Amino acid sequence: MGKRHTNQEWQMLIEQSESSSLSTRAFCKLNELNPSTFYAKRQQLKKVDVSLGFVRAEVVEKTTKYQVQSATAHMTLLINDVELSIPQGTPATYLAELIGALS
Repeated sequence: MGKRHTNQEWQMLIEQSESSSLSTRAFCKLNELNPSTFYAKRQQLKKVDVSLGFVRAEVVEKTTKYQVQSATAHMTLLINDVELSIPQGTPATYLAELIGALS
C-alpha cells in the first residue's frame, strides 16, 4: 500500500508533474504513485480551485457586538444628560468605544 498524501502534497505533486518534461504515467512511476489515483486527485483538486474564486469585499460600517449571558447586575453611566444601563461584565474596550462615541 502506498503512502497517503494530504491535498496540499497532492497539489505540489500535480504542479511538479505539470512542470516536468515527463508524461503523467512516467511521473507517477518515478514517484511511485498510482496513475488512476493521480488523475482522480487532479480532477478533484481542479474542482476545488474553481469554486474558491475571489470576491471583492468592502467594509461599509464598523460595528461591534457583544453578548453577555446571565448578567444580573447592571451599572449606570451618566454622560451628557444620557443615562445608560450596562450589564456587568461588559468588556472595557467596548465601554471605552461607547463613551468615545457618545462624547
